[in-house]
Amino acid sequence: MKKHLLKFNENHKFIIMCFFILAGILMSFNEAKAYIFEEESNVPHVQESNSHAENNVTSAGKAERVYGLNQAKPIYTDEAQLTTLVYMAFMWSPQPMVLPKPDLPQKRVMGYVDPAIPVLAPRSEQILETQKVTATGYTAGIESTGKTPKHPLYGITYSGVKVRRDKETVSTIAADPKLFPMGSILYIPGYGYGIVADTGSAIKGNKIDLYFPTTKQVYKEWGKKDVEVQVIKQGAGKCTEQMLAELSKAIDVYKTVPDSWLDKAI
Repeated sequence: MKKHLLKFNENHKFIIMCFFILAGILMSFNEAKAYIFEEESNVPHVQESNSHAENNVTSAGKAERVYGLNQAKPIYTDEAQLTTLVYMAFMWSPQPMVLPKPDLPQKRVMGYVDPAIPVLAPRSEQILETQKVTATGYTAGIESTGKTPKHPLYGITYSGVKVRRDKETVSTIAADPKLFPMGSILYIPGYGYGIVADTGSAIKGNKIDLYFPTTKQVYKEWGKKDVEVQVIKQGAGKCTEQMLAELSKAIDVYKTVPDSWLDKAI
């Protein structure tokens, strides 16, 4: 289809070119009589058509000759006609039209977007400190906590809140309370926002555990990594369901932790 359309456009342009060439030929035969190119300077000049002016030598005759020269219609030579036709053919020849690429407005980037999670990283002025830690994925199951789903405290953290994993808002994590007190909010690259709600006997120093619902997700999405986490709030030693609900709602709206919520929480 595109080839036929292109061929149609070329034929259309060719017909228009032939029309203008024919019009130029007709006009040249009807109006043109003499047009001479000087070989030395290639500057066209008009040759007067009334030869009787050359025989007048008086001042009055010279004035009439000049006036007649200015009023005489030019006569074009065959060479001038051919040159005109060549120029017209060149101007109307079908040539591809290249349109410049328009400058589109760039999208505004509010902050760094981690490709693994749908939330924005905290701004530089929000970061209190950066800590290099070893982060390990864990579950609420027997392989991590020794509890089965029938246990009354299954899925309950040390702070008393239920474990949760939400890429779009905030997840519960475990850490050493001496380094990251309960309620501390961290941003973990590749994981998202986490709030310290749990601890463990094996979690000492620069070690944190990141909660995942299943062991399959632990091995597929995380495993064990050394990462630099960003602390945006130091906890006050507690984490409640109300804090989790308010923080989750704020991140869901702003895709990050807003300053107003940090000020209110503190």
